[in-house]
Amino acid sequence: MDLLIYDSAFPNRISGFRLSEFTLLLEYFKKSKIVVTPTDYPFLGQNISVHREDLKHLKKNNRTVYKKTIAGSILNLNRFSPKILYCVFLHIIYKCLPLLEKNRINFIFTLYPGGGFDVENKTTIAQLERVISSPFFMAVIVTQKFTKDFLVEKLGCPEEKIHFIFGCVIPQLSFKVSRVRKFKKEQDVFNICFCAAKYMEKGLDKGYDIFIDMAKKLILKGYIMKFTIIGGFNQADIDVGDNQEYFDFLGYKKYDELSDIFLFQDVIISPNRPFILAKGAFDGFPLGTVIEACLNGVVPIVTDELLQNSYFKDDEVIITKPNSEEIVFHVENLMFNEHKLYQMSDNVQKKFQKIYNNDYQMQERINVLNQYIK
Repeated sequence: MDLLIYDSAFPNRISGFRLSEFTLLLEYFKKSKIVVTPTDYPFLGQNISVHREDLKHLKKNNRTVYKKTIAGSILNLNRFSPKILYCVFLHIIYKCLPLLEKNRINFIFTLYPGGGFDVENKTTIAQLERVISSPFFMAVIVTQKFTKDFLVEKLGCPEEKIHFIFGCVIPQLSFKVSRVRKFKKEQDVFNICFCAAKYMEKGLDKGYDIFIDMAKKLILKGYIMKFTIIGGFNQADIDVGDNQEYFDFLGYKKYDELSDIFLFQDVIISPNRPFILAKGAFDGFPLGTVIEACLNGVVPIVTDELLQNSYFKDDEVIITKPNSEEIVFHVENLMFNEHKLYQMSDNVQKKFQKIYNNDYQMQERINVLNQYIK
């Protein structure tokens, strides 16, 4: 076998980036399989039993990949002797490490933000040091310059083992047709959305409290607006007072359901803050949900406290401080400048289609894996 993948959520349809990346890898590498222990479903707001439904959906829509998918214990890895094992997130590769070393299996992993990666936590730093010091560690893919700098400067990881690929793999649903933004200006309703998973009370790490505070300020000004919240939040998280009519709480959505929502949004707000969920925890820039929104022409107002942006210009992405007053200023600037709103929508859609298409994102990853498989 050339490639063996291990994961804790595949083929979950909320975790769109894993669904897309692993599907494409399994299709590309003919001698490949994936072993899945679906322990991450609760973190996605679902019971582990939903994994069976996702497998049925996979069987119906992609029988080839379904036949390569093995659901069960991590001990299933003992059945195989692949040239490379691949996975994403620190907590997953660390879980695999004893079996990989016992069976002398070389491995590559992607160190995404999250998944146990905390730059201030001594335990997780020790885990990461243990992983990259293994004799079977071949390479790591990183998607943020902050992550690369940390590996080199703090942990002494050899630069030749680090492959920097900005961004992530996402389902290409919004690439299949030429989509035109559906600004509903005939109704004079300005649509603003927020989309994130809930990992802590009030969603402080994602800036949900900032979003609600911003919404209340805009409502007080008398604007005709609608605020759509997608993800793990509801009315009980932060009281919106007598303003319920302005809010739609949609809960978690499968990735293939997001486009139909985003096509009617004008702006997405992502005021996430690093080092809130945990002392050294941080998000990637931008969030995956923001990427999908931008592919549908939604104008992003986002934070970048770790200065990870080196790709997007001011006429494509609005970068702000995690401050409701400042975000209100940017929203009003777009509301009263319809030409700017339309132009930014067009600009960001084209730029994100260029950066996040599979011809770039997947080919770079395949090249890395092929390098070590060969």
